[in-house]
Amino acid sequence: MTDKLDRGGLAAVYPQGHWPPVDPARAALLLIDLQRLCVAPDRGMFASAEQLGIAERMAPYGRRLEELVLPNAAALAGAFRAAGAPVIYTRIRSSIPDGSDRSGCHVRLGLLVPPDHPDGDIVAAVAPGPDDVVLSKTTSDAFIGTGLERLLRNGAVEHLVVSGVLTNECVSSTVRHAADIGFTVTAVEDACAGIEHDLHEASIRILGRTYARIATTAELLREVGGS
Repeated sequence: MTDKLDRGGLAAVYPQGHWPPVDPARAALLLIDLQRLCVAPDRGMFASAEQLGIAERMAPYGRRLEELVLPNAAALAGAFRAAGAPVIYTRIRSSIPDGSDRSGCHVRLGLLVPPDHPDGDIVAAVAPGPDDVVLSKTTSDAFIGTGLERLLRNGAVEHLVVSGVLTNECVSSTVRHAADIGFTVTAVEDACAGIEHDLHEASIRILGRTYARIATTAELLREVGGS
């Protein structure tokens, strides 16, 4: 994808080199935080917005989830499974009821999803398959406090494809970490979202300059499916 926000022509300062296509034999799909807390219209962030009287401000995010992110994430997961490539989910959830395992950021935000709380469930539209992996985390970065890196290294994964929410928070943190520790990363623009779309766009712009190839779901489906 081109940098649609390169209004000053400065993207040329960041030479991209060669981004390889996805080879499912050496790739994995990471679906970040597609759980009830973050994407269910009647729970979590949506419920909080309703209580605050600002539900209408969440409407664009909700539409993007329903029309793009969840269908595209489901399509990607199906394609990766069919190709025999790993599908890995993350979710925000503590392993201790009082949340004493949370990051400082989550503590400051008052963000707590206790063990077995419904807000930790992956939504049905992108339900994990029997061979998929679900990792719980209490941080923005999916590599911190989880076995994600070990899982990828042990599976000989070199290329990480990322979808999920929020683009400007957990997605961005995870993509940057993956790139810094040597993975090739593809972020799927139309399978990610932020509550505020301008922050999503800015984050995609930043990631695409330095850390990741930015692609569409259609491009990934062609590569993974071999068509």
